[in-house]
Amino acid sequence: WQKGCYQIMSVFFRFLTVLLLVLVDVPVLAQQRSAKRGVCWDDKTQPLSDALIQKMSPGVAWLYNWGVAPTGNPSLLGSAISFLPMTWNGDFDEATLRQYLTQHPGVTRYLLAFNEPNLSWNVGGAQMTPQQAADAWSKVEQVAADFGLEIVAPALNFTGDKVGDRVWEPFAWYDEFFRLVPNAKVDYLCFHSYMNYYSAVNWLATEYFYTDKEDSDLMTTANRAKYPHLVKFMDDYKTAHGHYPKMFLTEFCSWSNNDYPYQTGITRDFQIDQMVQKLQKLEQSDMVVGYAWFMANPTGGASSHPYMSIFQSNTASSELSDLGKVYVYMSSFDKEKYYTTGETILAKDYIEASMDDQVPRVRPNTEQGSDIPLQVEWRSGSWTAYQVNLPSDGEYTLTLHIKSSQATDFRIYSNALGAANKKLDTTLPSTNDAWQDVKTTVTLTAGQHTLLLYNMGTSSILLNSLRFDTTSGIRDVRGKTDDVRADGAYYDLQGRRIAHPTNGIYIMNGRKVVMK
Repeated sequence: WQKGCYQIMSVFFRFLTVLLLVLVDVPVLAQQRSAKRGVCWDDKTQPLSDALIQKMSPGVAWLYNWGVAPTGNPSLLGSAISFLPMTWNGDFDEATLRQYLTQHPGVTRYLLAFNEPNLSWNVGGAQMTPQQAADAWSKVEQVAADFGLEIVAPALNFTGDKVGDRVWEPFAWYDEFFRLVPNAKVDYLCFHSYMNYYSAVNWLATEYFYTDKEDSDLMTTANRAKYPHLVKFMDDYKTAHGHYPKMFLTEFCSWSNNDYPYQTGITRDFQIDQMVQKLQKLEQSDMVVGYAWFMANPTGGASSHPYMSIFQSNTASSELSDLGKVYVYMSSFDKEKYYTTGETILAKDYIEASMDDQVPRVRPNTEQGSDIPLQVEWRSGSWTAYQVNLPSDGEYTLTLHIKSSQATDFRIYSNALGAANKKLDTTLPSTNDAWQDVKTTVTLTAGQHTLLLYNMGTSSILLNSLRFDTTSGIRDVRGKTDDVRADGAYYDLQGRRIAHPTNGIYIMNGRKVVMK
């Protein structure tokens, strides 16, 4: 009964979230908002407000504050953004937690367990041995059972701290915990990572537990002997559910003293570029359920090292920082979304991209007067890929809204270009450092395709949007062609009247038309 009620409430709140996003006047984007994307919020230094929630809500689905309940009572929390309570250590305030859950039925699905129990108090950990965690675990399970919540395991970090009489690396701590509580109700694993490079985060969150690489994964012969109880938990879970337990990454950013370029070498650009690649890997992994950026509101704001703040300043009226704009508006890698002819594709909404030194630089849009939040810088060797659904075989016009300083060799890869030649080479002209539409034509087949757009030149190109159009006239989607510009009222697909329609799909006199 509880599960059924939760599902009904969940559908209602998803609907309410979309409605609220419209009412609070934030952009409603073509892709679906990712349910994975969250933030850590320090409400001891800045209480949450509706204004701050509104600025995060286009891309952030949830947050937590290391506590059992939020401070204050912002009206949008629980609808525009979900709150996840945490039982920070074994002495959590159970009465307040139960009160919050009772007063907010159906709003939360997950209960976060202990925070960094393998770290000492003086560095922010809960400082709990596996035995201490095991002794308190029944309280966590009881709250979860009473409110129909799924339990996210204690969040472990990499550490050199002693807790009890030894240093507990994450996998050893889990192993001992599952030895002590072999039937523990754990629905998801949980980790923190301050490793500087995306590749390390990708290893932890998507490879170590889930791949078949004999040299690196948890299930090697050596690791089965080293962590027998953790491996048994993993194996038993897979037997019961058909897959290994998925995970949360509830703190992450680049902030490691041990990884090049070290903490002091981290710049704003480095932090953003690594974040962009980490988000891509976390979003694309089916084994990652949620992740939370550390952090939304550090005391020093965006100017404080290592430049990870979502907001410019830790104030109630602050705007998003450059990093925050990227985090909020970056692609959700929505594989369900295919763009049609005449539909604007935001450059940042790619579903695949080059990595490492060729990572496309996603930054706030620099075009004056544009309401597109982000732009993509195709550096030399960079590429991004987009999903399109084309109505028929034929020639299409690809319009790229770009800014460039010189002509650039460019390539389009697609399985829609024919078996003999799956690429089209062209040259994009210089726009003399001004934002302009640049057009090229390509012959494509009908249906769903992924198109990869690749900068083969030596100079960078800025892109904020692209669009595919049929190459001739105004075409009714039912096949009838008319001159319909002269009269009648035009509406966009959201029902807004358009006084001066340009290229795109519109509703006029009760039918769809494609304007060219």
